[in-house]
Amino acid sequence: MSVFECMQRRQYGYEAPPNNILMNYASRKMPLLFEEREYHLGMLNKVFAAQWLSANQVVCATKCNKLFVLDLKTGKQVLIPCLQGSPSENVRGAEHCGIHSVAINPSGTLLATGGEDPLTLAIYRLPSFDPRHIGQGCHDDWIFSIVWLDDKFLVTGSRDSSVAVWKIGDSSQTEQPSVKEQPHSQAAADSSTEQPCSQPAEDSDINLPTYSNIQPVLKKTCCLGEKVRAVVFNRRSEELVGLTSNGYINVWNVNGMKEVFSAAAPFARENTSLTLDLERGLFALGSQSHVSFLDATTMKHVLNVPSKDKGTGVRSISFRGDIVTMGTGAGSLLFYDIRARRFLDCNCGMTLRLRSGEGWLKHDEMYREFFSDQDHFPNAVYAHLYDDAGVRLFAAGGPLPAGLWGNYAALWS
Repeated sequence: MSVFECMQRRQYGYEAPPNNILMNYASRKMPLLFEEREYHLGMLNKVFAAQWLSANQVVCATKCNKLFVLDLKTGKQVLIPCLQGSPSENVRGAEHCGIHSVAINPSGTLLATGGEDPLTLAIYRLPSFDPRHIGQGCHDDWIFSIVWLDDKFLVTGSRDSSVAVWKIGDSSQTEQPSVKEQPHSQAAADSSTEQPCSQPAEDSDINLPTYSNIQPVLKKTCCLGEKVRAVVFNRRSEELVGLTSNGYINVWNVNGMKEVFSAAAPFARENTSLTLDLERGLFALGSQSHVSFLDATTMKHVLNVPSKDKGTGVRSISFRGDIVTMGTGAGSLLFYDIRARRFLDCNCGMTLRLRSGEGWLKHDEMYREFFSDQDHFPNAVYAHLYDDAGVRLFAAGGPLPAGLWGNYAALWS
């Protein structure tokens, strides 16, 4: 049934058009109307992950190990102190790779992300961002991905080729405090170069929040894959799907975490993004030059779509109705209609491509020595997410070369 038919039926007193029909129509039309509003993030380096907190706030995580809340109306930022584990645990994570994932539980009461040490898991209460837990002593390499199974259980995927299941207890339970949190004012002062919102001075006698150490319930290592880049939970089949950098897909049944499937992905290079459309039962997997679609029941390959920006990688991917949105390493947002099996185009017939703005780039020694002869570096779109209504799209990232320091964030509406 088309949108026209639905509207015509409504005029004659029939039932209202189904929401999914209207959403599919809007998802095709909105990208043509989007205009970009960029945000100045100071000297932060590469936004790797983001999540909506409210209609006008997003929480973002960066390569320089910063967690902050961005107000989309005012453009102001509030820096959230990262949680630190015990000193003995922090020795292994001296080389910071940044925070790669931010995940909010289904009830919206807890936020999970990386800690000061990229090997650790940090849990905050929402909306206050009071610290609750630090998870450590589990992974031997950076945490790349986090997904909640329900309000109490979550899974981390790590560069050490493993996934770990964590349980978050009731707040009423007695917890063994491990660390006293640094005052927000001090954290802001220590990071003044990142230009966070200033906080009022705090009384030194005030009781600061504490958080407890937690350990994983269990840990599983991939049979074939190396470096887990993304994990997605299929609620319908109660299966956890992991994507590894060397091009393998691993599936575990969450009831016991037994591995039930493992196979090579359609393409082996730079598999970095994975998402699931639960209604259609379809996975979308982003690699260096393609987006591949897999049947969620059989994990069989269905379709390969070459990216319009070949060679730079599909860095972020999402479903919205019939439209799959791709954020590329070349700084493009592309929109693929899975029903029509083609990219959305402009009124002129060319492929619709929203290009990321200028952002900010640090002209440091690395830039001057290796990149100064190039006029422009597109900002890779490492994260993008629609609001609930699907009429606004937040996109963030930074320069693709690992040696360059810069950032990009914008709201398309």
